[in-house]
Amino acid sequence: MWVFEEIINGRKLTDIINQDHENVKYLPGHKLTPNVVAVPDPVEAAADADIIIFVIPHQFIPKICDQLLGKVKAGAIGISLIKGVDEGPEGLKLISDIIREKLKIEVSVLMGANIANEVADEKFCETTIGCKMQNMERQHKN
Repeated sequence: MWVFEEIINGRKLTDIINQDHENVKYLPGHKLTPNVVAVPDPVEAAADADIIIFVIPHQFIPKICDQLLGKVKAGAIGISLIKGVDEGPEGLKLISDIIREKLKIEVSVLMGANIANEVADEKFCETTIGCKMQNMERQHKN
């Protein structure tokens, strides 16, 4: 999991997540499973990923996509959980379209009336995934 590196009480946020298994800044009070590993480099976080899940503030998407350009595994797809739209010189644009255009990958969108704390508390949530692909089934060759 890519994490923007910040210093919290004298410790790197990635170290806190990896050692204490909790994101004390953005999801305090909820333990993460030990298999969630925080890294400060988005390229390292996306390395060899079949699915890249985008859950960051929309204003950071262009910079992150620029860093990932040409470094995403062939055949990888994206899923955006980012709410909002981008307003640029060409007008309003969906965040998923920005990711799709910049990285040249297929991108689906997951949306719902959910907030992170409620999901982490295992409260009832609803979610819909929208995609443009007719058949999301993919075959992998070893």
